[in-house]
Amino acid sequence: MVEVQHILGDVNFRSCAGTILSKRWVLIAAHCVGKNPGIFFVYFDVDEFGIEQSIPRPLDGMSMIVTQAFKHPQYAPMNNDIALLYMPQDITFSNNIQPIKIAYYESIRFVTKDAYVVGWRKKNTTSEGTMETMKLKYATLPIIENNVCRQYWPINGNHICTAAELGQFACPERNSNDPLIVRKNGQDFQIGIMMSYEDQSCPDNLFRVYTKVSSYIDWILEVMKRY
Repeated sequence: MVEVQHILGDVNFRSCAGTILSKRWVLIAAHCVGKNPGIFFVYFDVDEFGIEQSIPRPLDGMSMIVTQAFKHPQYAPMNNDIALLYMPQDITFSNNIQPIKIAYYESIRFVTKDAYVVGWRKKNTTSEGTMETMKLKYATLPIIENNVCRQYWPINGNHICTAAELGQFACPERNSNDPLIVRKNGQDFQIGIMMSYEDQSCPDNLFRVYTKVSSYIDWILEVMKRY
């Protein structure tokens, strides 16, 4: 997991989750990039961070400044919500900084499996004058058939649905872009990126929608081949 902060561009200040694909590439949601990408801070190995004047301040980890972002050309709200960031130098891998595997095409069948969503959530309630902290947490969720989810959200074959989160994962407080991961043969595979609810209500009793990463393998490889 990485923390991506969009600090200069055509959108308000954003703080988004991302995942490492290789030494130079990070996968994020397109709604984190904006129409005209600007400058991003990318933080690695961040377990928790503080919120100061509504701005996340990582309390640990390393960082890079990134200026090259590639948003899916057909991105629209609720469709093709996927993007890539190109790092200016190699990411130094360690025990805590590793690339995620992604599910290629339909090699991993999702429905009826449990997946887990990972994201930063409030660590505790702080007293006045102290910095609120967010900690990396996860929740396990069952994957739902798309034809069931379609009764509530306008989705297609490029989406994945899960049951709604409970507790701290219900209606994310920050931009919705957490990765959805399944485990197979002892290995983790990213299968989804949570889509944004910023322009819609987020009732805590409905399903959650994710961009289905395996639908975009060809596009991801095409972009990565340029560098």
